[in-house]
Amino acid sequence: MSGDKGQRERREDEGARERIRLLEFQLDHLRAELLQLTHERYRLIYSVSGHIYRLLRPIEARIADAANALIARVRPTRAPTPAPSVAPPKTRDAPRPARRLLVDVTGTIKRDAGTGIQRVVKEVARALHGGENFALPALAVRCENGRLMTARGFVAQLIGGDAAPDEEIEIAEGDRLLTLSDSWNAFEELAPALAKIRAQGGEVVACIFDLIPELYPHACHEATVPRYRAWLRKALVESDGFLAISRAVADELADYVVAQKLPHRPGLKIGWFHLGSDLAVPASGAPPREKFSAAVAGDAPVFLVVGTIEPRKGQRVALKAFENLWARGRDIRLIVVGRRGWFEEAVVAEMLAHPEFGRRIFWFDDADDAELAFLYDHAAALVFPSYAEGFGLPIVEAARRGRPVICSDIPVFREVGGDGALYFRVNDMEALAGAVGGFLDGARAADPALIPRVSWREAAARVAEIIAREDWSRRLP
Repeated sequence: MSGDKGQRERREDEGARERIRLLEFQLDHLRAELLQLTHERYRLIYSVSGHIYRLLRPIEARIADAANALIARVRPTRAPTPAPSVAPPKTRDAPRPARRLLVDVTGTIKRDAGTGIQRVVKEVARALHGGENFALPALAVRCENGRLMTARGFVAQLIGGDAAPDEEIEIAEGDRLLTLSDSWNAFEELAPALAKIRAQGGEVVACIFDLIPELYPHACHEATVPRYRAWLRKALVESDGFLAISRAVADELADYVVAQKLPHRPGLKIGWFHLGSDLAVPASGAPPREKFSAAVAGDAPVFLVVGTIEPRKGQRVALKAFENLWARGRDIRLIVVGRRGWFEEAVVAEMLAHPEFGRRIFWFDDADDAELAFLYDHAAALVFPSYAEGFGLPIVEAARRGRPVICSDIPVFREVGGDGALYFRVNDMEALAGAVGGFLDGARAADPALIPRVSWREAAARVAEIIAREDWSRRLP
């Protein structure tokens, strides 16, 4: 017994050290961001443009105030949508058998930033409307003033063809509503539709991409954390089930709800599916823009980092690791693909001012799917240094195109990468440099053929199957 106690204490000590190391990493990132913003503030204060800006700022404020006042006068008024209840509902009768799967895509229609969530929404919707028969007939819908409408224009953009005008959906007995898009931005607007679904004996299923705002709030934009926190607590009592994009997220959600004693619907169902790996590359075969071709030209091996520029994605870890490798005489290239996110000023400034930028460091914030596929095809390997993810879409995208993957050793990457990826200690620049160096020397290998991957058609089929056949992995009391 004493040996078991000692092992448990050692595991707890190791876990505590890892948590401290993660907090130190986050603090270092935020410190670099603060120093960069301070530098920009001083530059603005003491520059000619700064003096001009100070003169123009009061004028800008008055124009904005006048515009807001005008909008307030002309905006039509409507009764506010009642907020969902935050108390657990009473036990209800068993739901009627599933009839249709209504897939809410409102958030992506309104705000398509081209990031991972929007990619998931579009690819699942594209597959569900591809003409195949799934376990449930599916229909993409959008919410407008509390009403569910067809989303024909959105679907037409995905699969081609002309779109008839949208019309209101008549909710039928047994319909299931899947809030696939980022419903945390519009959950209250959906409240009347949720009530109608339930009145017809249907169910509401929320797609959950990760718990990062809850578990790693300092990695998120300041507006995201309170919005996500409010959404999760409302969704837990208004949803009959949650579909996660990985088993890791499904388990995290279930464990978090229990540990935090969060109110939820009795018998809350939790399931998971894996994302697709096939990129929707146009059949035109148009060549990539010249800047992409130039970045991969020559004999130097290319390593690709894909993801929005933000703290948890680890671009600074990759940059420092490659500086280490360049100092050792390695002639290799680092290509970063991703749009600006948040808390990114310092790492962007570091890349742009780096003496190797445009030579051995490249950053592209506007790559389309075809150009991303081109970069995958010309990369020696994908480097994925994130410390928190819900899935890790670039892992399966790279593997599907035969590219090796070098990624952080975190649970969800072990789930997604399986035995085929090469792992390094998370947030450890020396460990990443060692992994890349070992990969180049042939001492460490990554086999993309061993990475499990599914198509978007299979991902969509799994979504419909779970909901239609009640194939959930966990149920909470």
